[in-house]
Amino acid sequence: MTGFDTADGARALAAARAESGIDREEPEDFRAALDAFYHFARRNTPTDEGFAQLDTMVQRLLINRLRFAEDVARHPEILTENVADPIVVLGFPRSGTTVLQRMMSADPAMQSLKFWRLLNPAPFPGEAAHMPGGRLAYAEAVAEAIRIHNPALHAAHPAVADDADEDWNLHHLSFQHVGHIYTGVPDADYLDYLRSLPRRPSYRYVADLLRYLQWQDGGRRGRKWILKSPVHVGHLEEMLAFHPGATFVYPRRDFKTVVASFCNALEAAQQPYLARSPAAIGRIALEYWVPEMHRFQQARARLGARLKMIEVDYRDLLSDPVPHIRAFYLQAGTRLSDEGEAAIRAWIADNPAGKHGVNQYSLDRYELTEAMVDDAFGFLGAAPSQETQAHV
Repeated sequence: MTGFDTADGARALAAARAESGIDREEPEDFRAALDAFYHFARRNTPTDEGFAQLDTMVQRLLINRLRFAEDVARHPEILTENVADPIVVLGFPRSGTTVLQRMMSADPAMQSLKFWRLLNPAPFPGEAAHMPGGRLAYAEAVAEAIRIHNPALHAAHPAVADDADEDWNLHHLSFQHVGHIYTGVPDADYLDYLRSLPRRPSYRYVADLLRYLQWQDGGRRGRKWILKSPVHVGHLEEMLAFHPGATFVYPRRDFKTVVASFCNALEAAQQPYLARSPAAIGRIALEYWVPEMHRFQQARARLGARLKMIEVDYRDLLSDPVPHIRAFYLQAGTRLSDEGEAAIRAWIADNPAGKHGVNQYSLDRYELTEAMVDDAFGFLGAAPSQETQAHV
């Protein structure tokens, strides 16, 4: 028993099986997590229209799960793909992680998690696995809808169909990652539920999804994945369990700035679904990130010299990114080629600051103060110097 009503989950699973034509049963732990999501979605979504949008998202995720499982059954060699040693960008939201991921993903020697692959990791029926096809068109429509109907979200985190985005989108398919709190249901009770779940299953599932995407693109061919999500800060050991050769890059920025900026982005992201007050957004931001940063610090202490991580100051990184990227590559056991540097510099030239709009934000709007943020994150210690710090 899950403790939650199962009607919505059962309906959604039946609809996904009918639309995909794939009759597979999902495991019990997944069905329980799906039931929990629907329970809290109904409790927190004030309109039928908003709930329908969440329901549409769930259908996309469930259909991709079914198609993925079917492809693995037909091609078991998918699970032999090597995804052991990605470069993983993590850090608090709004600290330059997206820009850094997209710069490195421009290098053709790396594997890029393009937005169209994240929204639909499984190829559409009748389309070649290595071709964007309808998946690219789908992502372009999503990005355009965000740009037109939610310019604040577009400015905070621009969705670009053929550019890299967060692998957190792949964790959506598990419904079990603690970061799922930000999929549209920022509820403190839902956060408690997600924190009660084991943390490894989502990372195991996503490692297999990366193998699937790599297989679609002709295999590894010497390329490392560039992964990125702020939600990984609380999951260093889970990442290393399935990517034992991972190199982590940790941009750092003043917490008073990033908390305000994150709340602004979260408020924009919730617009289609919720009527959450700014004060509620401020509370859920701290309720999520303070314990996750504690986990980050504790895991770093346990891992010690086994952890390959480079820290870099946000301002220093953005002022001259290429030398830092060169250092990240060396830490990961590879080198930045002339072709890769040219591609990165071309991306930088094509994506100046403010290209997608400018955000304005303040802690006051979310009923937070500088003192509250300092107190919440004081355990992290003083800000680092502006010099890149390597921890090997």
